[in-house]
Amino acid sequence: MSSRWIKGNRKKLSSVQSSVAYKQVADSLRKQILSGELAPGAQLPTERELCHQFSASRITIRRALQILADEILIQRRHGSGTFVSPTPSRRIPLLATDFSGSVAVHAPELGRRLESWKWQKASDEVAGMLQIPVDDRVLFARRIDVLEEESVAFDEVYLPETVADRLDKQDLAQLKFIERWQEVQQIRIDYLTQSIEAVAATKEHTQYLGVKNGSPLLKEIDLMFLESGKACGLFVSYYRNELFRLTSTIRLQLPSVESLSESQ
Repeated sequence: MSSRWIKGNRKKLSSVQSSVAYKQVADSLRKQILSGELAPGAQLPTERELCHQFSASRITIRRALQILADEILIQRRHGSGTFVSPTPSRRIPLLATDFSGSVAVHAPELGRRLESWKWQKASDEVAGMLQIPVDDRVLFARRIDVLEEESVAFDEVYLPETVADRLDKQDLAQLKFIERWQEVQQIRIDYLTQSIEAVAATKEHTQYLGVKNGSPLLKEIDLMFLESGKACGLFVSYYRNELFRLTSTIRLQLPSVESLSESQ
């Protein structure tokens, strides 16, 4: 990697706060990869050179590189260095239980607009999932997520009146909606059930995402529950397959070596 590239980019992040520095380092490198300034297969500068370029600590640089590795934009080869992926394309990893946190790290420029919202009677399907009587009032909202002026995802939200009567349209448009919802309604969400599947885009999906009819989408259904075990919210989300991938971390509760020995 030429010293001219390093020198030319050095002052971009010289004064960033340490709390957000790694995100800005990742964003700077991401833009250079996606624009082609850093070509597919090109080797990135060493960690030491990146520290000098961005006036950042090695920990900051390593966190930034891990973000790009999670997005499959770079490959880290032990003993050889870090390289741009052969076919880099942006795919935002969404941690299944932390949408707002994932967006803050991997797509801080993502925006959201409220397409529609209204009070309506719960359908048979919605009432069954939320465990409420049919025709009970629910707050419905459709939100569209936008990246670089392009629609990339949308969701449809159904909230029982008992946990949504204080919400307004500004609340519904928040990217950190779950946090805002709990604050406004003074509730605590305890857990959720989730299902994810691949679906083909219908006419409705094409209207909101601008994709071709039949294009593959990721569909995610989240049903949220209060500490009491009562269902409190149904979220049905659709993501453009080429821009997102859903990830999760699962803790395995395996038996200890001692218990295995005792059972033998």
